Formats: sequence, C-alpha cells, structure tokens
Amino acid sequence: MGRGRPPTHSRESLLERGHTLFQLHGFHGTSLSMILDACEVSRGSFYNYFGGKEAFAIEVVEHYQALELDRWASEFETLQGTHAQKIQTMLKRLINEFDQENERLGCLLANLAGEMSLASPRFRAAIRRSVARVMEMIDADMQICQAEGSVRSDLPSSRLAAMVWDYWQGALLRMRTEDSLEPLYNTVEMLWEHMLPPPTQHN
Repeated sequence: MGRGRPPTHSRESLLERGHTLFQLHGFHGTSLSMILDACEVSRGSFYNYFGGKEAFAIEVVEHYQALELDRWASEFETLQGTHAQKIQTMLKRLINEFDQENERLGCLLANLAGEMSLASPRFRAAIRRSVARVMEMIDADMQICQAEGSVRSDLPSSRLAAMVWDYWQGALLRMRTEDSLEPLYNTVEMLWEHMLPPPTQHN
C-alpha cells in the first residue's frame, strides 16, 4: 500500500511548517509532538507519510535548499554588473533579510550542519549532499569570476569556493552567538576586497 497523504495538507505546506520549527528550535529541540501539532496530523499519518522525524527533517532540508537555490538564480538574473558584483549584491540582500528577522536564525543548512555533525550516517549524508550542491554552485561562480578577471586565478576555483563557504559559515555562527550582523558584513568585505581579488587589485 502506498503512503497516504494527510487529507487537508499539501506536502509542501507540511515541509514549510517543519522548516519553521527546525529553524527556530533545531532538530533536537523540535519534538515529534511539536511537529504533529504544527502540521495538524496524527502520529500514524505522519509516520505513514514521512517515515519518521529524521526522514522528515532530511526532506525539509532538501526542500528548503531547492527553494533557496531557485530564488537565488531568479534574483541573480535581474541584476546588472559583473558576476562578482552580482554575487556581492546578493550576499548583502541576504544579510538584509537576516536583519529583518527578530532572531538571528541564519540558514537552516548551516544550523543543522553544526548541530547534526555526529548524527546518523543517513542525516550526515543528506547534509553532505546539500553542502556539495552549494559548493558546486560557488565553484561555478568562481570560474566565471576568474574568466572576467574579478577574482584571483592563482588558486583553483574549487579552493576559492571552499574559502568562501568556510568564511560564510563561520560568520553565520558568530552572527548567532554575538547577535550581530557585523561578522557577515566583515566577511563580505574581507573576501571581496582582500582575499578574492587578483593581487594587483588588493587594497
């Protein structure tokens, strides 16, 4: 017998509610009863539909990331300037979105990656897949920037992508612990004014 869909909810709406809960409380801080109450489904329907809390969280992460990557691509296409300038504009928009939130939540992927580093192999694999997708996108961006001469070419694009990701993830952690957006602004400045440009463009 196939899995039954809770009759009054779409799969997307349930994933969106799960995203809100995991964003606010983390994986361990979100109990199954909280999920059931927020989604307004019975325990049996939830397990029949998703298979359990961990499987639900994995699907939430993948759903959230797909939406965010699509949104990034759509907004990116509307921007003017070099590829590097567009990336900086997008990052500053992202920081502004954090500023509009009452709590410094950061992104779901970063939050769960930190919390679930010692989780089950299945969950770690899901996080690794999500991170790999982002790294591939950043790598492609770095290749374009290298071709236009806006970032250094003495290092492989994959190394630059790893540097961008690691700096940003560290800044997100500091944003939460210090309740300040300054680490994010400082990271954008450090990367794009000092570490990524070709040596002749360094200040």
